[in-house]
Amino acid sequence: MKRLLKDQRGMAPIIVVLIIFGVIVVGGVGAGAVILSNDLAITVNNQSCGTIDIAKGSAALGFNFLPGINVPETISEGETVKVQVPRQFIDSVTIGNGTVEIIAFDRTFNFGTSSINMQASTLDGTPLANLAGSQVDISEDHTLELVCR
Repeated sequence: MKRLLKDQRGMAPIIVVLIIFGVIVVGGVGAGAVILSNDLAITVNNQSCGTIDIAKGSAALGFNFLPGINVPETISEGETVKVQVPRQFIDSVTIGNGTVEIIAFDRTFNFGTSSINMQASTLDGTPLANLAGSQVDISEDHTLELVCR
């Protein structure tokens, strides 16, 4: 009987470690799910811009398996795709004259818009030309219609 009690006491530290490990894993997964579930979705309709290589040099492609992240490699002419990234990763999106500036991960990414018809292309129905110099509200999802020259 003494041996049985001694063996059970020897298991107690292992059980405590497994419980602590389980709490850490469940907490980490839960926190990750909350971060990745609050995603910003932009539906992009490429009406006449040829094939757009939006993921060129992007590390986001390697994270497409995670929930809340969907960055297609390309958007073909006539294709409509949904681009998704967690809102927590994006600081701001600013539409300028001839460029779109995205600040994410404390880095600035600039995308030229010289081939895009800024008057015919729209963000949520508003011509991009009218939005020049303004920041995009990243608290809601958007629809981007692209028309090129």
